[in-house]
Amino acid sequence: MESLDHTADISRGSSSEPLSSELSSLEINSQDFFMRSAKEGEQHPFTTRQILQKIVEHRLTALRRDQTRDQYITGKYCRRFYHELTRTLLIKIMPNPAHELAAESFKSLVSVKLHALNIDDEVWPYGSTTVTGGGWKKQADCCWAPASTNASLSLVVEVGLSESARRLALDAHGWLELQSSVKLVVTISIKSERPEIVFTRWELLPRIDGAITRASPASARRVVSLKLCRMNDTTSVTRESTMNGISTTSQLVIPFDKLVNRPPHHPTEKDLVITEEELKRLAERVWKEQGFL
Repeated sequence: MESLDHTADISRGSSSEPLSSELSSLEINSQDFFMRSAKEGEQHPFTTRQILQKIVEHRLTALRRDQTRDQYITGKYCRRFYHELTRTLLIKIMPNPAHELAAESFKSLVSVKLHALNIDDEVWPYGSTTVTGGGWKKQADCCWAPASTNASLSLVVEVGLSESARRLALDAHGWLELQSSVKLVVTISIKSERPEIVFTRWELLPRIDGAITRASPASARRVVSLKLCRMNDTTSVTRESTMNGISTTSQLVIPFDKLVNRPPHHPTEKDLVITEEELKRLAERVWKEQGFL
């Protein structure tokens, strides 16, 4: 049984540091986590597509030159994460193919698992489809929904650079606490300066402080994090569950009932398990793209 932890922010640290030293408390008081993420970003007013394009290209160049680690900019009158009431647009920029490679590789792994369990007709991939909820129109890096729910997402994946770990945590809160159908979020934080990737699974769970209210009966919480590093031509996995930090396995488990929106009906229907070796292959593929291997 995996133990559970309060909201966490994965901050900068060397690959030799224990994972627990990189996971600190993230205090979130606002109900609207996407708006908080937007407020933390650099603000850019724009009224035409040409102005927006110049802003995005300027930030993309800065990311590629390692002049910034912030993938997000905020503006108006367009859509990526778009807030209807305030007409605020939060744009997430993917500066290199490693971001897309991680998302697509994870998507492929999930697809293989769904097929192996013979439920690929029950759970459909929706890519980066736009979802409306909590006043926002939002897009994930990839997502899935039970076929019976008309694209009401159950699993969402968000990928970001290492310095975007705080925003990834905010995204997890936003998806789970503002979009009622979402039961699972997986964040993938990629270091740009060294071969290191952190996979984190988040779920909506009862508040650990016991402060259950009508407005906030539960909160998004980190269930487990897996940090993959490459040193001395060897890829290692460090797993940290919550509470006691003890774990006997380095697998990423996606609960069947929360993904499919029903309990298993027979013994062959089980949780989706992405093994340690599969995670290592995914990480090494990304590191090759980054030039580390």
